[in-house]
Amino acid sequence: MDILTEIQERLRTKTFNPINKIKTNGCTCEGLIYEIDNGIIFVKRKDTEDALDMFQGEMISLNKILQTQTIRVPKPYFVVIDPLSTKQCGAIVMEYLDLKPVEDWERFGSELANLHLFNYVLGRKKKRLESWVGGNLVRSEMSQKIDVDLAVKPEIYHIPDELIKQVEHVSQFGFDAPTCCGKIPQNNEWHDNWIEFYARNKLQPQIDMVIETYGDRKIIEHWSQLQLKIDKFFLDLTGPIEPALLHGDLWSGNTGQVVDDPVIFDPSSFYGHSEYDFAIATLFGGFNRMFYDAYFRKIPQNKGFQKRNDLYKLFHLFNHWNHFGRSYQNQSVELIKKLANLNLD
Repeated sequence: MDILTEIQERLRTKTFNPINKIKTNGCTCEGLIYEIDNGIIFVKRKDTEDALDMFQGEMISLNKILQTQTIRVPKPYFVVIDPLSTKQCGAIVMEYLDLKPVEDWERFGSELANLHLFNYVLGRKKKRLESWVGGNLVRSEMSQKIDVDLAVKPEIYHIPDELIKQVEHVSQFGFDAPTCCGKIPQNNEWHDNWIEFYARNKLQPQIDMVIETYGDRKIIEHWSQLQLKIDKFFLDLTGPIEPALLHGDLWSGNTGQVVDDPVIFDPSSFYGHSEYDFAIATLFGGFNRMFYDAYFRKIPQNKGFQKRNDLYKLFHLFNHWNHFGRSYQNQSVELIKKLANLNLD
């Protein structure tokens, strides 16, 4: 039995007709559209041995975002492994969305802010519910603060009551599974400290890979300098960094719109600093001013945003260097040198 027969059997459909083959934004994936008994599906295939981990991470990411009911993503159905392959080649089967370019940028910015706010708001609403004892509200300092927040910004706290009970609040940085940014798996092991997570789990593996592959010794010196001062990039923040559910690879090629709904897809999710999602968005562009204005109305931009944005861009530049070779070398080296020599005092 080949992988397409396996998919057809899992879907329990008599009709299984290929409609179109489309180019995906991924490095090595093939996108296929099929007509089935009750509609159309999208199948993304990968014929390499890392397909299982990649697609499982994508499926978990999509389900986590779906769970928030904040912004539209394609609904994933299942991941399947090619039964004829010895390399764990496979595919992810999901809802087909007839995408067009984003038109409603204001709504897109607002809904992305809702996604980033969801875990923060969920945690505070759960704490408020926990402060009710025997039907009476215990007027703790925390519950009073939450009441003030609810009064000041009611539009960002519109989480259905059933979600408060169904969804677990996350208090750490990381994710339930490895996810792939491109084809490279990300170490999403949980950490209590965001700066530690970003330095150890995101940057260090990319830098190690570049040094091993290209032997660029200048990177070692710059990275050693940057590690000593990385905490200082966050001194301007007015409060602690709250774990936010991120898309993780939010460039314009992973966005679209269906009818009136903005859509994001191909996520590489984890819980991290909300500013992180802007790194690749600003690196490659394609997001207009209405998007940013709508987002920052809900989550005001913190002082020091630009220098942290550069710090987060560093991951994506090294990731692209590791994917596409030396065409990203100069840009990566210049940025890490700039950050290492930045005066943050």
